[in-house]
Amino acid sequence: MSSGVRDRRPVASVVFDGAVAGLALVVAAVAVWWFVVDAQSGDLRRLGTCLLIGLPLMQLLTRFPFPLSVSHAGVEIQFDVGVLVFLLCFAPPATALLAWVLCSVPTNLLQQKSWVSRTFNASINVLVGPVLLGMLALLDAGQVVDGRYRAVALDAGLLEALCVGAAVLAVFAVDFGVSALSVAVQQRTSLRSELAHPGAWLGAGATIAVGGLGYLGGLVEEELHTVAAALLVIPLLVTMYATRTMRTTRDVARRTEALFEAATALHTQGRRADLARALQKHARMVAGTPSAMVRSVRPGDDEIGVPVVAGDGVVLYVTAPRHRDPQQRLADQRALEALASVGEAAFFRVSASEEMHGLARRDVVTGLPNRLQFSERLAVELERARDAGRLERLVVLYLDLDGFKGVNDRFGHEAGDELLRLVGTRLRDTLRGGSTVARLGGDEFAVLLPDCNDVDGLCRRVLMALRVEVRMRGHVLRVQGSIGLSRAHPGDDVGMLLRKADTAMYRAKATGKNRWVEFRPELLEEEIARLQVIEDLQQTPAEAFVVHYQPIVDLPTGDVVGLEALVRWRRDRGRGGQPLVGPDEFIGLAERSGTVIAIGDAVLRTVARDAEQLQRHAGRPLDLMVNVSPVQLRHADFTERVAAAVRQTAASGCRLHLEMTESVMIEDDSASSLRDLAETGALLTIDDFGTGFSSLGYLRHRPFSSFKIDRSFVRDIATEPTARALVEGMVKMGQALDLAVVAEGVEHVEQAEILRGMGCPLAQGYLYCAPVPVEEVHELLLGRRARPLSA
Repeated sequence: MSSGVRDRRPVASVVFDGAVAGLALVVAAVAVWWFVVDAQSGDLRRLGTCLLIGLPLMQLLTRFPFPLSVSHAGVEIQFDVGVLVFLLCFAPPATALLAWVLCSVPTNLLQQKSWVSRTFNASINVLVGPVLLGMLALLDAGQVVDGRYRAVALDAGLLEALCVGAAVLAVFAVDFGVSALSVAVQQRTSLRSELAHPGAWLGAGATIAVGGLGYLGGLVEEELHTVAAALLVIPLLVTMYATRTMRTTRDVARRTEALFEAATALHTQGRRADLARALQKHARMVAGTPSAMVRSVRPGDDEIGVPVVAGDGVVLYVTAPRHRDPQQRLADQRALEALASVGEAAFFRVSASEEMHGLARRDVVTGLPNRLQFSERLAVELERARDAGRLERLVVLYLDLDGFKGVNDRFGHEAGDELLRLVGTRLRDTLRGGSTVARLGGDEFAVLLPDCNDVDGLCRRVLMALRVEVRMRGHVLRVQGSIGLSRAHPGDDVGMLLRKADTAMYRAKATGKNRWVEFRPELLEEEIARLQVIEDLQQTPAEAFVVHYQPIVDLPTGDVVGLEALVRWRRDRGRGGQPLVGPDEFIGLAERSGTVIAIGDAVLRTVARDAEQLQRHAGRPLDLMVNVSPVQLRHADFTERVAAAVRQTAASGCRLHLEMTESVMIEDDSASSLRDLAETGALLTIDDFGTGFSSLGYLRHRPFSSFKIDRSFVRDIATEPTARALVEGMVKMGQALDLAVVAEGVEHVEQAEILRGMGCPLAQGYLYCAPVPVEEVHELLLGRRARPLSA
């Protein structure tokens, strides 16, 4: 905030007022020249007498100006024209005009107003001298007395009085018209609005009355003793007192109207700077002086001032000159206090609006810009880049934290918010110089670089900023992120750029995480295809998901001891005869969209329904394994559904196994969930063991009965000693923990022999059978002996 709110005067206003002052200087010079040329014996004495009479009278009359403008008190009429009429009644025109100039200039320049107002008022006073003389000469109101021309004949006739009145009215018209034009130019208002004041007629009448007193004084001085003219002071004082009373009444009306107008205007401003300017404008209107000001500096000894609390620790002061009319100071003080109260309320409203505006564009957790503000800035920078021809250097990054949901689930949302703030701070500190970092929601951030020349270096720095290691409740958490990048191209808008970066980010997560991927057009096509899959999944009925079974065999005997249920999707889409879609192509999207819950329920119901038929063909109990998604485990009713499936399979003599990945073991709330599932009678199996968060500690404290060695280890046991050693270690670990071990992905006899030699009890893979419909499983089950998977 500057020390003062200053309104710069229009150039036209300066030029106009300067022209008026210049014209007044010309008139003053002409008055001096005319007096010198026309001077006769005794004129210098008459000039002194005129000054002796005129100066006190003008000092008195100028203290009672009559304001015509209610809005800003810019137009005032002074009644000193009566002095000029009186001087013209007994002095030659050249002497009276010079005396008028010499009285007007010091009288107005010594007033306690701004120098602009003083100079303008002095200039107007000088100019009305020749106007009055010219009108009197035009109306032929003068005559020659003792060889000298006198502007007013003083014949005491009605016609002469009317001529004097008409001349005074012309002076009022010039004074009022020029002043109104000056105010209109300065305030940028219309001349018509400045002239359209009801008080103008009252001002004109008062001016004629005071001018008439000057004419009456001339008559008294001509016909009676000079001392008798002093009696005219009484009606003059009465007139001035009445004028003062009217002025006080009009001041009250002006202040009241100005305060109402200020209250309306201030509460329509939306910005602090506009509000401060409006406050200064209405301070001038309320105080009735252009010297009123709004500033941050306290008022001086020669000023009155009222503080205005403008918010954010800023205090402004509405000030006005103290050396004005003493009777108006208290009224000014009270009016400014009322204005300050209105101003404070307006500043409070603007502050609240700015705060709400900021909250609407700020993320409350990190303090970063939110999606709305980021989109606004991106739109601006996109337009600038387009105009500057550097679209290809405008880069948008879409960031997502890998593993953030686990932090929220394990430690609560407060810990998650702390992590988000840490990431936001690291990103903001890493990226400076015109970049914008925003949190879009959840664990997603965005970065805008308006002019980026090194994309690789940028992404490396951002990846490092996303690698956060924090300690929470005795645990060390390592969080990283995936980045999608898009560059601006012709035709791109805000939504398109964000969509491209988002699509690239999902590809980064799908291809291993902790990396960055730049958008390519084919990525959008793939994302559209994925969205189509999700839409189809949401519209697919439960019967479209069919279950195939793959046998699990006892390695020493080759007997089928169990079956893994594997879901297939009959994605018909109205075309018929479409091949079945495997789980690798849709389960991840089903988890992303939440449809995996309905799919999982359908598989559980199907397996429970098939259990009796499978047991009947096998002639013995079987272990039936069903894959479970972490999304299902978090569902409130999942335990009840499992319990129902366990009861149905147990009634047929089969045992239900639930397969789940290692990731569920590390979740804090998983222990209780797994115990609840185990209490239903379901057996728990770790799927794809060795590819995730393998931990002996978790295995010891979770109710698992078996685990499956991932096919990526089994595939290489015949060719890579390392893979063989790892598998053998897993088998021995299972034996030590009393867990059943199943080797997945067995496709060759050599692999089966090596596993059998290690002591691995069970195997599953294409060597024995591919997943087949339930009808084709029956012949595999005939004549086989059973061996339970549970130890």
